[in-house]
Amino acid sequence: MNDKFTEAIDRAKSYVSKLAEEENNLPSNIDLNKIWQLKSRYIVSPIESAIVIIDQSLAHQRILYDGAIKSFNSSSFSSQTLLFPKKLKFESENFSDLLDALPYMNRIGFNMKKHDKNSVIIESIPSEMLWGNETKIVNQMLGDFKLMINKELSKEEAIALSFSNRACIKNGDSLSNSEMVELVNRLFGTNEPFICPNGNVILIQIPINEIENKFNRK
Repeated sequence: MNDKFTEAIDRAKSYVSKLAEEENNLPSNIDLNKIWQLKSRYIVSPIESAIVIIDQSLAHQRILYDGAIKSFNSSSFSSQTLLFPKKLKFESENFSDLLDALPYMNRIGFNMKKHDKNSVIIESIPSEMLWGNETKIVNQMLGDFKLMINKELSKEEAIALSFSNRACIKNGDSLSNSEMVELVNRLFGTNEPFICPNGNVILIQIPINEIENKFNRK
């Protein structure tokens, strides 16, 4: 694992350690009846002594990554079948890399089969993926896979990390109230709800006293 990635994780863990020392920071204190989206990027909710701000994209990355890792450790995964199977064709040098990644991609919910020379058929995709961008995500994951396995990541980690980065909710995506509530609940059901798989902090807290100080109130 490269030094920059390790340093990012260390910085995030340092922040989370400080967060854990603060009172009323538990996710159970987030009021899901008072939750809203800011700039189609952040989920905001009050707790007793602070405002919690969650990066929706980083939160979803954590959810997808943990789900992919669990799929590798069990035989269960959730897929959705395409209405019409899709054929993807690759350059010869990329097709051999795809065949290397294929068993791992299929274990997280894809169902891709070798079709003929340099092509595969996609019959289903992970349930977390949106329809219509299969070609884009598969090509992006293939590029990521080739880079990541050269950085001392296992093939399982490389696929899980790439999938979480490519298939996650993006900044700018508008979410309904129910979607925000589900995202927050699923986030705090993961093993590392404060740090995304890339080592970035997922949420921050702004204490109420800091807000009051801005208004010169005590």
